[in-house]
Amino acid sequence: MFVIRLANGEEVHASEGDELEINQETGVLTVSRVDGFEEITTHYSPSAWLSVTHRKRGAGVRPSLISG
Repeated sequence: MFVIRLANGEEVHASEGDELEINQETGVLTVSRVDGFEEITTHYSPSAWLSVTHRKRGAGVRPSLISG
C-alpha cells in the first residue's frame, strides 16, 4: 500500500497489484499498474511530490531466535 502526496494537492493511492519503485539516485518514483491487458507506468519527479507513505504487509520485526 502506498500514498503519494503531490505538490498540487492531489494524492495517488495504490490499487491492488500496483508496484512502487524509488530511484535512490534521482528520487524519481515509478508506479506500475496493470489495466486489462496493458501495463501503465507513471514516473513522478522529486519536484512533483511532497511525501510518500509506503506500507508493506507482513514486514514486521521477526522474533529473536535467542531465548532469554
